Amino acid sequence: MSLAVAQQSTTDDVPQARREALFDLDAANLAMAEASPIDILAKALNTASRPIISTSFSAYSAVLLHMVQTLRPGTPVVWCDSGFNTAATYRFVDQLVKDLDLNLKVFHPSFSAAHLEARYKGVPDIGTTEHAEFTKMVKLEPFSRAFSELTPDLWINGIRREETEFRKSQNIFTWDASRATTKVAPCFHCTTMNLVDYLLEHKLPSEMEYHDPTKAAEHLECGLHT
Repeated sequence: MSLAVAQQSTTDDVPQARREALFDLDAANLAMAEASPIDILAKALNTASRPIISTSFSAYSAVLLHMVQTLRPGTPVVWCDSGFNTAATYRFVDQLVKDLDLNLKVFHPSFSAAHLEARYKGVPDIGTTEHAEFTKMVKLEPFSRAFSELTPDLWINGIRREETEFRKSQNIFTWDASRATTKVAPCFHCTTMNLVDYLLEHKLPSEMEYHDPTKAAEHLECGLHT
């Protein structure tokens, strides 16, 4: 999306510093199409004053977290903990926070997992009104709260083109009009094997027991990027 379009997409109540993209996104996408993830990340960070990185602490999350810590240590790491993660995931979080010295910012739902399980008798079935409500409560609302509190001008995220049909329509650099924030996906063109190679090269851990209760399958979206 061009800078001109990005400017038209924002609302009047957004602070002046966040009413436009950090740079010409169309030009950046063309120039960085063949660039390495670390160079893409550096391009974005060079112009950002309030970057954040969001993470789910899923299997390959350590890759992007390591890159960000390499280039700008202390960048806020936003994690919306639904309360429905596996024990292995929570141990993985503790390990990465310690090993990478992450500046972790945890945002929880307003209702506990026990409360929501009692209300819905478990995780609601995908495609139901109840599941949409559940997703909003455990992920979308906490994520919106994170943006309100941190007011980032750059959102570093780990989406990749090969993951879903929707993500094939995205790009490395995009403009999130609803959050008035420039987005960068440094690993957008990476394959799973690229991420595995990075983990091995830098001796980083993985976590294969991750499960997202807001997604019925890996090819579906949870709503953060749509």
